[in-house]
Amino acid sequence: MQEQYDVLIVGSGIGGLGAGAFLSRWGYKTLVVEKRSIIGGRYSTEEYEGFKLPTGGLVLHRDFGIPEVFAELGLELDLVPLPENFYRLEGKDYRMPTKGAIPSLLDIADKLEVDRAKLVGGLTKAVATQKVMEAFKRGTREPAKETLTFRDWLLQYTDSDLAHSFFDTIINTLCAAHIYEIPASAVFSFMVRLQGFRNISIPRHGLLVEMEKLVQVVKANGDVWTNCPAKRIVVQGGRARGIVVAKDGSEVEISGQVMISDVGPKATVGLAGMENFDEEYLKLMRMTLRPHPVTMTFVASDRPLWPEGGEPATLQVVGARRITSVVPISNVVPEAAPPGQHLLFAFGGPVSNEVHMNIEEEQRQITLDIKEQFPLFEKHGKILKIDSRDIDHEFPEMRTRVGYGMPPETPIKNLFNVGDAMLDVGLSGGVAAAESGMRVARIVRKSFKPGKA
Repeated sequence: MQEQYDVLIVGSGIGGLGAGAFLSRWGYKTLVVEKRSIIGGRYSTEEYEGFKLPTGGLVLHRDFGIPEVFAELGLELDLVPLPENFYRLEGKDYRMPTKGAIPSLLDIADKLEVDRAKLVGGLTKAVATQKVMEAFKRGTREPAKETLTFRDWLLQYTDSDLAHSFFDTIINTLCAAHIYEIPASAVFSFMVRLQGFRNISIPRHGLLVEMEKLVQVVKANGDVWTNCPAKRIVVQGGRARGIVVAKDGSEVEISGQVMISDVGPKATVGLAGMENFDEEYLKLMRMTLRPHPVTMTFVASDRPLWPEGGEPATLQVVGARRITSVVPISNVVPEAAPPGQHLLFAFGGPVSNEVHMNIEEEQRQITLDIKEQFPLFEKHGKILKIDSRDIDHEFPEMRTRVGYGMPPETPIKNLFNVGDAMLDVGLSGGVAAAESGMRVARIVRKSFKPGKA
């Protein structure tokens, strides 16, 4: 039995480290245990053949999520803004305004549909931009009233293939579901809360450097242990009494008055024992967790593949086989690639987020996309690393989609979950994970006093 702590945290993602930093700052003796050799989970950086690769999250909202955590803690966050965003429709790139991107894209789609009808004959699939946007604004005013899937909602106003593909690209990237898998109400809530995820940036030196700043805050009144996997959460008399971790070749039990898990609700149940959770909670977990599978592809090249002039930008690809978004990381932060080399990140997912994906086929399809979308790839590039994460992966792209979040509280009164499955309304991904860490820290501060372990 090691010394006691006020708060024990399993997992060092942005939810766990954020909660730990706040509680340590507020006087709670805090321990964070992480099974890997580096901290950060999906919000970290991996050194790979001289390149700095994100382990999951890359692009940050400049106003929400991690920036909120850092601002409240008085920490500086070194970000590089991304001023340019493009959408590729039918092989052509269109620069999007900071505001008004959706109506601009719908107008483009309408023109392309008209041109297509003239070329091949047949009926024009009108996009009806004004009608769609008026309905969209109504939906954002009262999101809860919309009960259809987003696809069915959109079909009320247009059956344009391009319009549907455009919305599917945006929603699958930001909300973790295709338009036929998510309620329109969830999408509208997201657009209201995050304004469509405008104002985005990339950490100048990678996320690991930024997450280490949170580690230092925790260590001011506690510690962070790496290479220490949690074996179980000790539950006695309906309360979590401590955790058992593997440390230095042996198992060590540490006691505390509050436990916070940042490994996902399913893994939390596994650590604490299913017998300690009532059926209502287990049912909610089964019905709520909708993991988002992803294939992340990192492409190295001896010259920029896109934009070919090396400008900083992001690209959303509409109607590709698998790729939906692209970030030329080294165009934005040259430090991410060795001298004379360039790094491009491509994100893509399968046609269904509901079932297991065929990883071999997904990687084949995304490779075909890269060859087709970036003509310079065959001569100047190579796939550096391709990382597919299925719905049962330990680190899916997101543990659930917008609109399906779980509460951080569990039936065990002093055991809480944080992370991107504990979504507040309208949030997703890293923004949701960071918010959950702040939320749980405030709950602990209100309900438990430091020094009572």
